[in-house]
Amino acid sequence: MQKKNERAVIVGASAAGLRCAARLRRLQADRQITVVEKGEVFSLAACGMPYVLSGDIPQEGELLKTDDGTLRDLAYFSEAKGIEILSNTLALSVDVEHHLLKVKGPGGVHELPWDDLVLATGARPRRLPGQVQHPRVLSFHDLGDLRSLDEGLKKGKIRRVLIVGAGLVGCELAEAFKAMWDSEVCLLEAGPWPLAQVLDSQSGAVVAHEMKRNEVELHCDTFVKDILADDDGVVVRAQDCEYKGDVAIVAFGVQARVELAQSAGVRIGPSGAIAVDEHMSTSIPHIWAVGDCVEVSHVVSGAKLHMPMGSLANRQGRMLANILAGRRQVFGAVAGAIAIKVFDLNVGAVGLSLDKAKKIFPTAEAVWSAPHDRAHYWPESETILLQMVFDGESRRVLGIQALGKGECAKRIDVASQLILAGAGLEDFCNLEHAYAPPYAPAMEPLAQLAMIAENHLDGVCAKAPDSDLHGLKILDVRTGDERKEIDIPGGDTLAVEQMEIRSKLSQLPSEPFMVLCSRGTRSAEVCRLLRQHGRDACYLGGGVAWLLAMGLVQKN
Repeated sequence: MQKKNERAVIVGASAAGLRCAARLRRLQADRQITVVEKGEVFSLAACGMPYVLSGDIPQEGELLKTDDGTLRDLAYFSEAKGIEILSNTLALSVDVEHHLLKVKGPGGVHELPWDDLVLATGARPRRLPGQVQHPRVLSFHDLGDLRSLDEGLKKGKIRRVLIVGAGLVGCELAEAFKAMWDSEVCLLEAGPWPLAQVLDSQSGAVVAHEMKRNEVELHCDTFVKDILADDDGVVVRAQDCEYKGDVAIVAFGVQARVELAQSAGVRIGPSGAIAVDEHMSTSIPHIWAVGDCVEVSHVVSGAKLHMPMGSLANRQGRMLANILAGRRQVFGAVAGAIAIKVFDLNVGAVGLSLDKAKKIFPTAEAVWSAPHDRAHYWPESETILLQMVFDGESRRVLGIQALGKGECAKRIDVASQLILAGAGLEDFCNLEHAYAPPYAPAMEPLAQLAMIAENHLDGVCAKAPDSDLHGLKILDVRTGDERKEIDIPGGDTLAVEQMEIRSKLSQLPSEPFMVLCSRGTRSAEVCRLLRQHGRDACYLGGGVAWLLAMGLVQKN
């Protein structure tokens, strides 16, 4: 039962905070709900900002509207939602004993009493140590950053852009500056490849090739030391080189805003974000936390992570409202599904990369495929590249990566649900999907990928697409026309079409083979045939399609 005049104060008017407030008002019409927001702009769909800069979204105002076109301003939340928002009001400290929140707003400093306090304080951009304060050095976190860049681009003051960090935001910005404005873009990444936190080397190489194909100057393994800026431009100084430009954008992640939580004595977790339980409760009773300021549990690794994502924030906000209204609900572990558009490449990942999986699962392995996203004979079908990470001992699926012009996000969405359920290879093999040629092939690519993994464990071993082919005896089972279209560099190559393998089996040399075809399917079949006849063979996972996407071969 709700107590009379129970007061809920929510700090932060972004996705999690406002989702919580709106849902709680719908469930409890008499509850006193106050949202405290330090800024003037709130309820901003910040994930859409790169697409305003790219021109895909025509006006920044679209990020402040509902799906029916209503502006989400103070009047909207007051009249349509019944929620009081105190904008331009900074939360200063929490008095836990007396349940008071000290705030500073347009009317000065005062205290707000609360029965339940919700911390939805979000995250702030990470900065370089000693990062210079200058208009030419920006993050990309709020409308001020967007407006500054948009104005500079429109006035022709920004011609060369330096981006520090090839994570999600950095990659999105690289496309926006290049595709829309034809700016020179220099992308600097400390990791060995773009999106290194979520992709393995092979998938990262595909993204890197797409960047270079679109004339983005990409520098990986580049550790930025500092940035110099004056009225004439900026200089980003790395460990062994300097890069000059008109503006520098520091985009290598965010960190949780936890100062208010710390003032209340709330426990901060190992990730640096607020520690919460499965009900979003902090270490102090009646203080809760949701959104980009909290840490979550990863369903595969079990680790506590800071994973600031709008999808999670909205779910947490709604769920907490249900809890505050007396309903029992649990926010479980997450799989970490992501999707990003990089020029013409759709990229998605969920679970663990092989690099990360091996640190927890010593018997982790990976396989690769290059299926069509729809029936191969459908005119608009596209090749997609898939990687599956799995534990060779338990056969549990640990992660999926997907790239290509075709339907990748669909595969990540499906894989997410299975990984959250602890699914193994057999579960993926038995996946039931909606089939029709315009939407999917008869054999769902995820199921096919799991079958490839089972074959791998049976001894039909796939080697990574970026394996060094030099010095290997390669058995190329492609057709003559396929070989004319794309040459395979390195190695000692013997060309025998799959149709001829059985008849020429006795004529093949006795040494071990690396079998190769266009997508990996035929080569895996030939590999099995060779092994059945006592021959040592493996095959190149994903075939030439992966080599082509990584830029290791090209069409003649």
